Amino acid sequence: MLLKEIRKKRGFNQQFMANKLNIGLSTYNQYENGGRNIPKDVAISIAKLLDVNIKDIFLPSRFTIREKY
Repeated sequence: MLLKEIRKKRGFNQQFMANKLNIGLSTYNQYENGGRNIPKDVAISIAKLLDVNIKDIFLPSRFTIREKY
């Protein structure tokens, strides 16, 4: 399942996610749409916020999680 689908299923919008993650809306949007690599700590936070296993939404074929900033 895509990150966007899970977020919407939980009733969250992108602004809510950005606020909870303490990042900008445009940054979150780029993460969700694959325009930017997601730092590992942010990916973990997203999975926790959405109450899913990180492997369920961050598949290597769809997203690249980077180890360092």
